[in-house]
Amino acid sequence: ALAISAVGCSHLMPSRSHDDADTSRTRATKAGAFVVSYEPAGSKVPKRQLHSWTVDVRTRDGRPVDGAQMTVGGGMPDHGHGLPTKPVMSAALGNGRYVVDGMKFNMGGYWVVDLGITAPEGHDDVRFELNL
Repeated sequence: ALAISAVGCSHLMPSRSHDDADTSRTRATKAGAFVVSYEPAGSKVPKRQLHSWTVDVRTRDGRPVDGAQMTVGGGMPDHGHGLPTKPVMSAALGNGRYVVDGMKFNMGGYWVVDLGITAPEGHDDVRFELNL
């Protein structure tokens, strides 16, 4: 008997962009508690390069959110895998701004980044979509 496994062959799947993705860098969180923006170090999100994001967290009415903690997740839904690194919030810059280190996208295609934000104002989640 011959068994053929497709495990580990995800690199053969096409890495295509999603034309309908909302790739804006500013999004309201799922429950509307916060408005979150990100800015990669440099003008655009690089591929195959470790980099940082500066994340700006504000209340719905535009006040900066200080004292927040952040979890970072995501990956390539089309390929069924997560991020190749484990990004972490490494610094609070004040005025609602935070540094997330360890961002990396190891190939082109459609990616999502999920941020979980816990602050004195409450907890909420936001998803950013990227076509790289």
